[in-house]
Amino acid sequence: MPKRPALAKRIRSKTGKKNRFATSMDPDMTPLINCIFLLLVFFMVATTFVNTKGLSVDLPSGQGESSSRASKDINIVIEKGGGVQVNGKPANMQELASRIGQIVKTDNIKNVIIEAHRTVRHQRVIRVVDIARGEGIEAVAFAKSAEG
Repeated sequence: MPKRPALAKRIRSKTGKKNRFATSMDPDMTPLINCIFLLLVFFMVATTFVNTKGLSVDLPSGQGESSSRASKDINIVIEKGGGVQVNGKPANMQELASRIGQIVKTDNIKNVIIEAHRTVRHQRVIRVVDIARGEGIEAVAFAKSAEG
């Protein structure tokens, strides 16, 4: 039995290693790379399930051209003084819902185009959009006011 330790010493001296388990001084990058790949996979999977719910809105292009309006849309104009017109006929805020609801039921129209004067407060425009959504409107488009 005494020969074994001598043999081990001889083998170690030939290879130049001082101990049996030599460690490297460089940091191990494997756990870091694993974490990065796991985060990448997590965010890729998480973003595929994002389903944004909201209102489909078409904004005006900003060009100087007047946009042509389709006859299959409800046209709502909010004037400078706050007056509202539905398809060219004046309406006040109290009867706006019934007018939109009537058009939706009779003509089966689900789109509305809102043209508001630039001095009209956003609160009034949003109130009109909310009323329209309450009556079954699915898509809202905003047209640039002809007055500027």
